[in-house]
Amino acid sequence: MVLVVLTVQIFLAFQGFDMCDEGFSLTFYQQFFNAPESVEYNFVYWLSGLVGGIWYLFYNEGGILWFRLLAIIVNSSTFILSYKLLKNHIKKNHALIGLSMVLFVNHFGFLAFYHNQLSALIAVFAASVLIRGISKNNLILIGLAGSLIGINIFSRLPNVTLLVWLLVIPFSGFLNSDKLKKVLKSMLVFAFGVVSGVFFILVIMYFIGHLGIMERASLSIINLGGTDGSTHNIISLFKTYWFNYKKVFTSFSWLVAISLVILIIENLFKNKTFLKRVLYLIPFLGLFILFRKGGIQIMYAIGFIGTLWVLFSKQEKHSTKILALLGLLMMLFLPLGSAGGMYDSGYMWIWLSVPFFIHFLSEIKNTTFIIKTKGNYISRDLSALMVENLMLTIVLSYFVSKAYSISQEAYFDKGSRVEKTYTINCKYARAVYTTKERATITNELLRNLQRYINPDDYLLAYDCIPMIHFLTNTKPYMYNPWVWVYDGNSFEEKIEKAEREIPILPIVVQQKFSTIGAFSIPLTDYMDETKEETYLYNSRRVLAMNSFLKRNKYYLVWSNQYFNIYKSNKKIKF
Repeated sequence: MVLVVLTVQIFLAFQGFDMCDEGFSLTFYQQFFNAPESVEYNFVYWLSGLVGGIWYLFYNEGGILWFRLLAIIVNSSTFILSYKLLKNHIKKNHALIGLSMVLFVNHFGFLAFYHNQLSALIAVFAASVLIRGISKNNLILIGLAGSLIGINIFSRLPNVTLLVWLLVIPFSGFLNSDKLKKVLKSMLVFAFGVVSGVFFILVIMYFIGHLGIMERASLSIINLGGTDGSTHNIISLFKTYWFNYKKVFTSFSWLVAISLVILIIENLFKNKTFLKRVLYLIPFLGLFILFRKGGIQIMYAIGFIGTLWVLFSKQEKHSTKILALLGLLMMLFLPLGSAGGMYDSGYMWIWLSVPFFIHFLSEIKNTTFIIKTKGNYISRDLSALMVENLMLTIVLSYFVSKAYSISQEAYFDKGSRVEKTYTINCKYARAVYTTKERATITNELLRNLQRYINPDDYLLAYDCIPMIHFLTNTKPYMYNPWVWVYDGNSFEEKIEKAEREIPILPIVVQQKFSTIGAFSIPLTDYMDETKEETYLYNSRRVLAMNSFLKRNKYYLVWSNQYFNIYKSNKKIKF
């Protein structure tokens, strides 16, 4: 199974070219040691920057594919660690099926190495250490688990929410009837471990000169959280959280309804094999659509079913309940802090929950359901064969759905993978294949941009094209390779700060089409300051960018339908 999983990931790694998220992360790693202040915003993911920066130093011409290889290593390690943890609590084949569902949960395959992958790996490792520490009453292991949680905060600052795992210790104490003194001692050791993990990372930052940058990055995020209209302010985050869970409930309802259809078919046509198989196409198609359209919300519904079943089951071991609680809390709390909630990062927090759903399906065989209708009671038994058919239908429809989806797109690079046979003419994009249109648009920009910049120059790439920084090995001018993530207020502050602190005015590359989700057609009003506000468009950000170009006497040196390149003729006195 592990060999199959590795082979599929390697096969997928060669296709797909994304201008946005991958460029955001890869530029961070490229500049982590070279010009850390130029990627200040990314420092909220400092630990992933350290790992990615070291990986970049190993082979700095490896490019996109090199970091997809790192993603495969990290994701496969998480898969193996999760399996080793789960196999002691549920059947091995159930663990493998559930973990394979998690690994291929995204409809696009996977991204190059980034912070959520590292966060998941460390979280699963911490869960393994914590469970061992609790079961053996080993305070050293409990403290080590706390340290891992503290360290993991620097993979992604919202990982601080995983401090909720502290509650697992009194839960274990309740299950095992431990004395209060023992529980409090373990909680204190865990908390001390967290503090020591945080202190350990801060010491490393101090010695390599990153502490000040980290402080400024943290303040920027806090500033974003207090800005009206920002996707990172507290009200927006909780609205997103609430919206996500409304969709989880909807997905859960559809899953239950389709599962009932399967059970009805099994009961009514148990002796009519051919007709039953034909009728199975109905729930199979329903599940296929649900897994295609339900997104991460259907996986959360599945995770909730599995973990809550274990927590409330009288047959499960105490250690299994503790693991289920860890998986449940991981699902619930780690999406907090992401602008899109579980939609943005939830797929990395279900490693320890989804496999319990497969376990749940295997445990409900020989269960009798009693249904009341018009004063009468109807009992229905779930036979082992019936449950096996239910499980097979759900699992098969899931993997067929994912296989189809992945064949039709890579991340932010839609279209059949059969059509992705063209390459970007850059050493950092070697052996990465995309569509003819995407390759042509990017190659034309790179060919003309090289006339105005050199590696290690500053560049202002506006506004959703951070990959251009990585491909040209240039430093972001506004302390962030993806300036679109700034709200209007932050954008103004950062561009003015750059003008004060950086003694040159950079070449500016300005896109004139959308790159989020897919490449749009050219948009003649892309820099219009009067359009209606949307998720993608912020008028204050556009106004600040246009003002920057005007006051610094920028003039157009190259243009096509998709991009403008500007150069300033203003003399700066520092």
